[in-house]
Amino acid sequence: MNRFIIYIFGIFLIAQSNALACSFKIADFGSPKEKIEFEQNIPQPMLLPDRFGGENLIIPLEQICELNKKLYGTQLVYLYIDNKLSRIQLYRPIMPDRNLMDFAMKKYGKFNLPEGLPKEKWRGNHIWDLNLEVVEYIVTDIHDGHVEIIDIVNKLYLPIIESYNEKVGEWLDTGQ
Repeated sequence: MNRFIIYIFGIFLIAQSNALACSFKIADFGSPKEKIEFEQNIPQPMLLPDRFGGENLIIPLEQICELNKKLYGTQLVYLYIDNKLSRIQLYRPIMPDRNLMDFAMKKYGKFNLPEGLPKEKWRGNHIWDLNLEVVEYIVTDIHDGHVEIIDIVNKLYLPIIESYNEKVGEWLDTGQ
């Protein structure tokens, strides 16, 4: 009887962890945007070209991770430079929680916050240097609130992203 209860409990835990999982990498770094296929019954993502040579494919994360309701309101942003996937971002603005932080810590590993400071008040970043990727979690203030971001770059594309970010920075410095 005890074995049966443990077996049922184990199945429940596995099912629960799969329900909360979110596999948002639906394309490989370096692949063209045309390789992504979406079901016909969901709204198609928006593709927004920018003045820096990139194209941002924006997808509501709930279309990819339907079962993880804690991430609803998060945007999945694929940056294509020269029609190659160069960066993946999860972007969660002005939400009254730290669900993206919790997701990042579960997926990439925990990091310490200042003692005594509630996580809702913390601002900053943390970087995980993985084998092939650099993952950065950021929370910062924006107009009317804050934003949480998970930024993922394959190490092969770091020079391309650095060049892209320099162009963005130069434009921001001009104040246009």
